[in-house]
Amino acid sequence: MMSRKMSVRTRAFAVAGLAVATALTLAACAPPGAAPKSESTAKSGTLKVGFISPTSGVFAIAGQQMEDGWKFFWDQAKNKAGDITVETTYEDDAGDVNQSLAKAKQLVEQDGVDVVVGPLIANTASAVAAYTFSQGIPNLEPVAASNNLTLSGANDLTVRTSSMGGTQANYPGGEWAATKGKAKTAVTLCSDYSFGWESCAGFKQGFEAKGGKIVKQLWAPNGTTDFSSYVSQLQALDADMIYVATAGGAPGPAFLNAYSGAGGNMDKLLLNCCALDQGTLVSLDKAGNGDKILGVKSVSYWAEGAEHKATQAFVKKYTEATGTIPGAYIAGGYMTADLVSQVLKKQGLVVGADLVSSITKFKFDDSIFGKVSWEKGNNMVAPVYVREVKRHADGKLYNDVLAEYDSVSQYLGKDEKAMIEQDKSKPYTNAFQG
Repeated sequence: MMSRKMSVRTRAFAVAGLAVATALTLAACAPPGAAPKSESTAKSGTLKVGFISPTSGVFAIAGQQMEDGWKFFWDQAKNKAGDITVETTYEDDAGDVNQSLAKAKQLVEQDGVDVVVGPLIANTASAVAAYTFSQGIPNLEPVAASNNLTLSGANDLTVRTSSMGGTQANYPGGEWAATKGKAKTAVTLCSDYSFGWESCAGFKQGFEAKGGKIVKQLWAPNGTTDFSSYVSQLQALDADMIYVATAGGAPGPAFLNAYSGAGGNMDKLLLNCCALDQGTLVSLDKAGNGDKILGVKSVSYWAEGAEHKATQAFVKKYTEATGTIPGAYIAGGYMTADLVSQVLKKQGLVVGADLVSSITKFKFDDSIFGKVSWEKGNNMVAPVYVREVKRHADGKLYNDVLAEYDSVSQYLGKDEKAMIEQDKSKPYTNAFQG
């Protein structure tokens, strides 16, 4: 296991390099059956699934929720989709790329799984997607937000089943901040690894496209839980808006506690999906700080307060069954399971490239994520929401919708080739400014 004392900057560069090297090396030495293939024969049998998520470490809350969403669906379905039995083996990668690759190899080469679901963290997802492709195994991504999964690193066996790239999901937040948010200047604080860089790039591009000016960009090591020094810098810069992007788990509550504790103006904040997911809301509310974040805004492709019929039906069902309001990670795990189930019910035991292509043919006018379809690169096209924390009649905190941007594509209205080239040439460093 990689030492936790290794600097995040060093680890980020190592991970990025490993993902690229893995893709090239494994593709070069892939067995004859590694190319995308079509295998759709049996109407009964067992689909063996390997599920990788960080259920320990800094990202444990998010990883467990992703797993919970998947389990909830299959528990209700009694692990059946028509005549197909779905058998899942769960592995914890602790958000570490070396562990992710080791778990993926174990699942594929020893356990003989037909499909790998996950992992969660952007860097780990890129490495695992390269490996599973080299082995001819589909990789379904419920949450991972690395741009390259569906841009420069896209392949026929990897699909975003219920997530978006960091740039795609945050670009509308930048547009909103400069227009409806009426901010002329902004400062950003993002996690110092690929997801944070891409999220900041998305916000920055959207903000500047509508005339906004970024005053300064700050970077915190991924997994940071002491934000006091960053909060001081943010307050000193005195911009109209503060955009903050973290990965899921402990960093979100840690930032908000530090910011509110320092008397920060909560109206200035715009957070990303993960920093203000349900895990953060529940954590702060249990600590007695829930009222402090009422009205705090965020941008995400998921909103538990969205008024879509399918969203509300799912939130109601999950909350009644578990007592927990589903956030993006739970919804992602559930949606992924639902997509797999629908394919198996219609087509029987579908594996290989057929499973991925069958998923990307779906179009939903009303899914739990709203109107959803898939575009080139096997990427999900769906609404992006600007959300606001509200307390509902049940006494719980929800992210309600302030603004909805429909059918957001990873190409953001730009030329497809240009976006892919940008992703290819983008240095894996926070020096990338969009």
